[in-house]
Amino acid sequence: PRMAERGAPEESRTLRLELKMIADVGIVGVPNAGKSSLLAVVSNAKPKIANYPFTTLSPNLGVAKLDIDTVLVLADIPGLIEGAHEGVGLGFSFLRHIQRTKTLIHVLDGLSDDPLSDFSQINSEMALFDEKITEKPQIVAFNKMDLPSVKERWPEIKQALTELGYEVMPISTVTHENIQKLMWR
Repeated sequence: PRMAERGAPEESRTLRLELKMIADVGIVGVPNAGKSSLLAVVSNAKPKIANYPFTTLSPNLGVAKLDIDTVLVLADIPGLIEGAHEGVGLGFSFLRHIQRTKTLIHVLDGLSDDPLSDFSQINSEMALFDEKITEKPQIVAFNKMDLPSVKERWPEIKQALTELGYEVMPISTVTHENIQKLMWR
């Protein structure tokens, strides 16, 4: 009110406050990889889940209780696309949340035409936004192992990512295959 009395412009009276989420684990990947499905399986979060890209328009938080003493806070980061580090899509909004996580679970869509290219693209976008993100521990979860065509691809994907130095686990958010093992890791 005092600024208005002095004749300050309207825009200078607007206070902008930004809060960055803090989470133990950031779940990243391309649109429709199964990030929200993973969050829903391991926590009481109820993210919107649908079979089309960009279902998640803002990060979702969930709390996974692994045992009486172990609790993880997870942030489902909406799907990143090429150019996110330049603000394409809602890139800046999403990438900023990744900065405040301790560990990343990189969910790969087993039905993607090229999961390894998707993996590379997401990692490039994160590195171009903030090189420090590349220093975070990253576990790769190859999703949709409940499907025969995805199971067939698993050995090739596992070998390629292992050779790059990443820990990779086969999972299914539908059957819950290896989900507990992933959370404990």
